[in-house]
Amino acid sequence: MRKKARVLVLIFVVLINICCGNKSFDLSSVSLGDDAEKYDFENKDLFLKDAVKTDIIQYYADENKGITYGNIPLDKTMGTRITVYKGKVGAVDTNAAEKYSLEFVEKIVKKHGNPTASITDKATVDAKLVKPIFEKLKKLSPEKVSWNQNEKNSFTYPTSFFWDDGKNYSVLSISIEDDGKIRNKYISVSKDAYRNNAVFGLKYPTPPASPWYKYMN
Repeated sequence: MRKKARVLVLIFVVLINICCGNKSFDLSSVSLGDDAEKYDFENKDLFLKDAVKTDIIQYYADENKGITYGNIPLDKTMGTRITVYKGKVGAVDTNAAEKYSLEFVEKIVKKHGNPTASITDKATVDAKLVKPIFEKLKKLSPEKVSWNQNEKNSFTYPTSFFWDDGKNYSVLSISIEDDGKIRNKYISVSKDAYRNNAVFGLKYPTPPASPWYKYMN
């Protein structure tokens, strides 16, 4: 009986370790302006911490291990950056894995609704490879997506969406390569964090060269 008891205890310990070692974090659950303590940012298995200043803390997930966005896998090479400003979530910066880029675009557009502004550009592509991407983008933004007549394998599509909900700015960028691969980058930032230059990669006042110069103020 003692041997059985020891075996059961050992199995229990192993199961506990397995459960604790497979923690996951859904980035879509994070809301800007929330108290940072509400989330598990201090979990060292998920995030690296950098106290930039007294009131600015950045959390990194270099390889996005255990982190998803609404069950969508994230890019393992680009990582995720979360900024906490004065104890509040100030910004979220991430990229979906290339394979799930379109699904990610759909989710973000659905979350934010009609964009405040957008930028369109042309891409020269392999028409057959890009057909699924074209059709999905056409459904998301029918007025912005079209094949360019008299330009073989060329189509116009929105390369960036911009949203201003009154309290926050959000930008989703898309890049389509000629082999059919699609890349993306998403950043959402509170106006408070932005205007106090608390977020890496963003500068206030908005540089005149920025496409969002007349929107981010």
